[in-house]
Amino acid sequence: MVFDFILGLGVIAVGILGYMVWESYRYNFDQQSVVLERLPASFDQTHILFISDIHRRSISNEIIAQCKAAGKTDLVLIGGDLREKGVAIARSRDNIRKLMTIAPVYMVYGNHDYDENIRPLEVMLQEERVGLLINQAVVLEQKDGSRIRLVGVDDPRTKRDNLKLAISEPADGNELFTILLAHDPVIALRRDEIKSIDLILCGHTHGGQVCLPFIGPISRGPLEKVYWRGWFDLGTKLTTEAWSPRLFVSCGFGTSKLSIRLLAPAQFHRITLRSSAVKAQHR
Repeated sequence: MVFDFILGLGVIAVGILGYMVWESYRYNFDQQSVVLERLPASFDQTHILFISDIHRRSISNEIIAQCKAAGKTDLVLIGGDLREKGVAIARSRDNIRKLMTIAPVYMVYGNHDYDENIRPLEVMLQEERVGLLINQAVVLEQKDGSRIRLVGVDDPRTKRDNLKLAISEPADGNELFTILLAHDPVIALRRDEIKSIDLILCGHTHGGQVCLPFIGPISRGPLEKVYWRGWFDLGTKLTTEAWSPRLFVSCGFGTSKLSIRLLAPAQFHRITLRSSAVKAQHR
């Protein structure tokens, strides 16, 4: 009887493990929209493909086809950890080339991008004409002259970020609607520096990767207890302006350490930006 009990537990454990492996490869194409106060009307309905924490995974042609079938995409943003230790540059290049068929690509580094010498990765990204944002900003402009700012910081977890430098560009940058791309949501703790940011996109947490019902991630630090996945409104503690910074944390595409997930689906996102002014006109 004891043997049967132990055998039963073993079968259950193997079953759960098998399910977690299966879930880690079951990608969720998340489509949603967000209304933003300062977004210029001419940028209303801007579509962003956001993907983070690819690690050692390969992006399939089926996933690319799914993204294209959803409609036009204006920007692809990669939230760091394009690779990890042991991942060949050729695999990362193939992933980049597939994403480039969707729209222009901008990315930031994550902590695992530094697992090995960063220079070969940097050269590859330059060759593929990826917009690598290392503590800097670019301005995106419409035909009517309206502009928004895209800011990227180097990995905050390894203290390579310099948000103050990044948001110093251009001179009138703080007056522009601003998207901040950062690997780690720890950037949300830079309270004084993110006041001028409208939308922050992050990854790193993997949504906890392994979570339990009613409890959440089984392994988490103080930050992950707060900003572990989904949307967060940072405005009430930062500013009294009519607009407030919004933070989105992705569960990520790949996995870290073990190829398992539980109640933290692997995901990539098509986020549609909506202007509150345009929305108000159609009420």
